[in-house]
Amino acid sequence: MDIHEELSNVEILTLVIYWLGGAVTPVDLEDAAVEAFNLAPKKFSWIKYADQIDLRIVQYAIRDACKSDVNYLKGTSKHGYMLTELGLEWAKKFDDKKQLSTASRKMSPTDLIDKEIMRLQATRAYQKFTSGEKEKVTIMDFREFTRVNDYFPEHIRKQRYSKIDNAIKDDAILKKVWSFIKKKFAEE
Repeated sequence: MDIHEELSNVEILTLVIYWLGGAVTPVDLEDAAVEAFNLAPKKFSWIKYADQIDLRIVQYAIRDACKSDVNYLKGTSKHGYMLTELGLEWAKKFDDKKQLSTASRKMSPTDLIDKEIMRLQATRAYQKFTSGEKEKVTIMDFREFTRVNDYFPEHIRKQRYSKIDNAIKDDAILKKVWSFIKKKFAEE
């Protein structure tokens, strides 16, 4: 059975965004459209011109994946799309189970998440927290951990925070560090 018969458009777009690194970085709508079309051309093409991507179908699927009852993706066409924690959990289970892949992946999604975990564990905030000196965590440590500063627009801050949320979801210590510094620097 082909993937286009097995999965809904929402599920295909969720997997594509996962494969394109959407757990840790926003994925452009057009990049997602090309990969979805490569994966299931019959589902993402025009009827009359089957060799052309129907971007409208991709947009509808992404919009549906962002709805609260599905909640696999979040983002905008202007700033890109990322996986939610629920979307990441679903995509990882499906990808592990089916062992599907696309040719354009440079690093696997798991590799990207592992890279982010290692980066977070190397931060001063993590080191201070785990050595019992959490009261010494500074605003500069918070900024290093989150990779944000005063000049970042709100949508970029949210993307960075989503990246952290997705990376740490299975790491109890990093969850504690993140929870602590989010509370301590709630105004940032």
